[in-house]
Amino acid sequence: MLNVGFDPLHDIKPVGVIARSTLFFIAAPQFPAKDAKEAIAYVKAHPGQVSYASYSAGTAAHYAGAMLNKAAGLDMQHVPFPGSAPALVQVMGGQIPLMFDGSVTSKPLIAAGKVKLLAVAYKSRMPDYPNVPTMAEIGYPDMNFSNWSGVVASSKVPAEVMEKIHAALQKVAANPAVRKRLIDAGFEPVADQSLAQAAKEVREEYERNAVIVKAFNIKPN
Repeated sequence: MLNVGFDPLHDIKPVGVIARSTLFFIAAPQFPAKDAKEAIAYVKAHPGQVSYASYSAGTAAHYAGAMLNKAAGLDMQHVPFPGSAPALVQVMGGQIPLMFDGSVTSKPLIAAGKVKLLAVAYKSRMPDYPNVPTMAEIGYPDMNFSNWSGVVASSKVPAEVMEKIHAALQKVAANPAVRKRLIDAGFEPVADQSLAQAAKEVREEYERNAVIVKAFNIKPN
């Protein structure tokens, strides 16, 4: 993985994961494709002409585009930005036609018709978009990405303190008003997990991403 100055598996530990932001495959409103299949066909028919944005190099948005290039035999050029906001401005304006972006930042733009939702790059369809297929459904089973939101702490924090923080966090996350706000914002609430389960999930995600980074020789900006 990229050198970030600390070991994310040993120097810190997850206290709890409360929600996920699913990755969406989106397009500029004027892009001539109504779904992911048509978008892939368009890119194939226009080699060297189509680019995709991401909210930074070395992120799920970057990985997803690289994986789709390889799996579908495409040559989309990656254009990284320092965050979703500047990338989405370019997508809305049509300067960069495609992007993989998190549901939280994409959802209001989809509702306003400022971007088009082509597919869901996650293991399951989203309740708000029941007619939009997943990338797996159209032949790309490895396109399963999400960004989790939660709390992490130093690995030096005593176990009993971690358990107390975890219990408090889960109590907040179970509050109906909090859940509604998360859902309205585009998040998917996550069921309560033990500290061990959260650590296992983080490790599995880290190891999976490490394989992707190595396979595509991804470097930081």
